[in-house]
Amino acid sequence: MMEVNLRLMQTSDYEELLKLVIVTWDYRSWVQPELVYPMAEFFLSDLLQRSDHIVIATVDGTLAGVCAGDIIDLTKLQSFSRRQKLKALGEILQQTEKDSIFEKYIQTLALDEVLLRESKHEFPASLNLLIVKEEYQGLGIGSKLYRDFCQYLKNNDVHSFYLYTDDSSDYRFYEHQKMEKLAQKDFYWKPKQRAERETYFIYGKYI
Repeated sequence: MMEVNLRLMQTSDYEELLKLVIVTWDYRSWVQPELVYPMAEFFLSDLLQRSDHIVIATVDGTLAGVCAGDIIDLTKLQSFSRRQKLKALGEILQQTEKDSIFEKYIQTLALDEVLLRESKHEFPASLNLLIVKEEYQGLGIGSKLYRDFCQYLKNNDVHSFYLYTDDSSDYRFYEHQKMEKLAQKDFYWKPKQRAERETYFIYGKYI
């Protein structure tokens, strides 16, 4: 019988998590080879930097999944500054890397902010990342990580949170956890080409 354990992330887990991100979102199929690691690293390090509770699931000592989230304690000035940073980066890319994959990725981050505003909710916490390796899916590891995050919030007297996801991810997992879809937006990686359309969602939960 496999032994599933949860523990806090260590810096030594980083490279394994980076590879997990690349595989989970199939970076090699849509990002040019020399940008696979830099783009995945930008994505992962941004999420980890914004998270104060990062938990690793192991199966018989092998990394099987991760859950990262945070209790939001940013001041209004910090939140404003992050939005302005993304706006400035987007403008720089418009001039230097127009229509590049990285420019499109920055646009999706800005879209997240739009979804949060359109949800018409304010949340004290966010779930930033939840991944389980394909070979360990179906064993209840995702649910275990999800419950651990909810318990972390309750222990800190926080009773609601939100998350962003999209239709390239297993968003129905969150519906199974009784999370409520609050808003959604279509995003086109290439102008108005249906084959290049992705739908982004924001979900909320009161616990």
